[in-house]
Amino acid sequence: MTRLPLAAALIGLASMAAAQTPPAAPAAPADGVSFESWAAKARGRLMALDADHDGKISKDEFARAGTLMAGRRREGGSAASDAAKPDVPKHDESRMFDRFDTNQDGFIDAQEINAILARRFARMDANHDGVLTPDERQAMRGGNMPEQ
Repeated sequence: MTRLPLAAALIGLASMAAAQTPPAAPAAPADGVSFESWAAKARGRLMALDADHDGKISKDEFARAGTLMAGRRREGGSAASDAAKPDVPKHDESRMFDRFDTNQDGFIDAQEINAILARRFARMDANHDGVLTPDERQAMRGGNMPEQ
């Protein structure tokens, strides 16, 4: 007699636990990258700019990284535009920083980084399926977006 109510209670607890488990993110195809995976790597690269490890990127930290990248382009760059204009950076880091620092506090914090990454991923994901294929990633690098 007591087995039936006990079994029903255990089934009820199991179903409640299953209901609280968050749904699994859609699996990325073997040749694609999900937003979560792509964003984790991109976030790590951005946070590498955080020289003082305070959890946010200052304008100086951002500019320092841009100067290093411009130097690398000049050293190893074979592009004619880099050779023709060796002292002109590819991007204006100050304007880019100001665009990323949406709350204008002088730092790029976790919330702003998440917004940056979400916008970039959305631009790269040409078919809006939540997965970046190699073609979509290559198109973004080359400036040619794939057909939708």
